Amino acid sequence: MRNATPTRGRFSFRRDRLPTPADYYAAQGLQLTGRGAWRNAVCPFHKDTHPSLRVRIETGAFRCMVCGAHGGDVLAFHMKRYGLRFIEATKALGAWEIGR
Repeated sequence: MRNATPTRGRFSFRRDRLPTPADYYAAQGLQLTGRGAWRNAVCPFHKDTHPSLRVRIETGAFRCMVCGAHGGDVLAFHMKRYGLRFIEATKALGAWEIGR
């Protein structure tokens, strides 16, 4: 039997440290228009001239009605937009904690 050393406590993803969706998307240069839970923006994943990206302002979820890009939060958006892996993206967004 292998001696497994738990990594809990040394490195961890802190969802509570992700930026709020409104702050994140504004910092990314997306102009969110409309009212209600879902807002509209020009999609950065394809050449878009008419707002086809829908963003759920409470969770950060997004879906493009033209190219099909989608994800559940700002972390998924950041990973897709910049081609980053999970840990790279969490570090870039300040949500990766290195413990003792």
